[in-house]
Amino acid sequence: MVKKYEITSDCKTFANIKVCRVKALRDINTAFVKVREGDLGGFIEKESNLSQEGNAWVGGEAWVIDNAVVSGDAVVSDKALVKDNAVIKGNVVVKDDAWVIDNTVVSGGAVVKDNALVEDYAWVGDNVVIGGKAVVKGNVVVRDNAMVRGEAWVTGNVVVKDDALVGDYAWVGDNVVIGGKAIVECATKLFDSVKLDSGRVCVLEEIVFDSQEKLDNYLKDNKRLIENFKR
Repeated sequence: MVKKYEITSDCKTFANIKVCRVKALRDINTAFVKVREGDLGGFIEKESNLSQEGNAWVGGEAWVIDNAVVSGDAVVSDKALVKDNAVIKGNVVVKDDAWVIDNTVVSGGAVVKDNALVEDYAWVGDNVVIGGKAVVKGNVVVRDNAMVRGEAWVTGNVVVKDDALVGDYAWVGDNVVIGGKAIVECATKLFDSVKLDSGRVCVLEEIVFDSQEKLDNYLKDNKRLIENFKR
């Protein structure tokens, strides 16, 4: 196997972890990165952090450490951090100041950006976008074309799928499933085994939707208010 990069002597140490900058030994071209032979990249702790195969790349001032792996055509750039046992593969982009840590897997064409944090055993795939200061943790699955943004927290065993959006200061936990074109925003709190596959829930007051009945009643009342307003 012909190596695509080498580890240089440009190193730094933080918290007893020594990382060294990588240098491209061939051109690397993807939809998200254009690297020329001789270009310097970001920092890795060891060669196993960045696959020598494919077009995966660590650029900017990004760090990939511990047992984390970046492979396929994935790109980790800017000041992003990938560590612990995290796996970044496919056509994923992790950029800005985003962190992907613990035992998470990010695959497909997902994007993790801004100051987002993906941790624990979360799985993020397909064309998902995680951004803002969003936190995705626990055993959460975010897939399809879903988006988590703002300062939203998605935890527990939650599934966010299809074209669903979770944003603002929303907090979603337990075994909630959000799908379809559902939108959960503002300071909405969804827990227990609530399911939402359409409509928009935007609650500012301290209301916790911890049962399907409570959520369904809110959606009915909200729909009635909208219909009355249109009249």
